[in-house]
Amino acid sequence: MRKIIIKESELVKLIEVAMDLDIYTQPSTIATDNGNLDVDDSIEDIISKLKELLDMLKSGKKISSVLKSQIYKNLDDINKSYSNIKYED
Repeated sequence: MRKIIIKESELVKLIEVAMDLDIYTQPSTIATDNGNLDVDDSIEDIISKLKELLDMLKSGKKISSVLKSQIYKNLDDINKSYSNIKYED
């Protein structure tokens, strides 16, 4: 392994940067509930189920046209909810 020689001031700066990175990568401890924890859980559940469905389809699962239509309708509903929430005053 090669040795790298750096000045003490460079080492201090490197350590400071590492400490800053550690601070910025820590999970937020600020409460962000705003009364939406139930919605958070629902969204996490939706994402989980969609990932599972995607895996099923990628592995070759075939679905009927009725179920495809239902997925498209659900996508429209999600897009509508997304827009309403994003642009809500």
